[in-house]
Amino acid sequence: MDNKNYDGADLISVVKACAHSRCAGSLLSTSKAVEELRIISGDFVTPDEEMAEAISKTAIALGCTVVFDERAGADTLNMTP
Repeated sequence: MDNKNYDGADLISVVKACAHSRCAGSLLSTSKAVEELRIISGDFVTPDEEMAEAISKTAIALGCTVVFDERAGADTLNMTP
């Protein structure tokens, strides 16, 4: 899959909305980002892994560290300060 299936602005919006800023940089949980992209794009069919790949490419290009933690229906990374 390539990012052409999703609007670049949607991918950037998801990364910015879901990335957590820390003193060492930004961290993105793919579980939360995949769910956010599903809502924004209306795509509830594409497998999580394919969506996470598209999101991760955008996140890395924006300087984020990516944590691949997707599990069906779960936001598994607790990132409270």
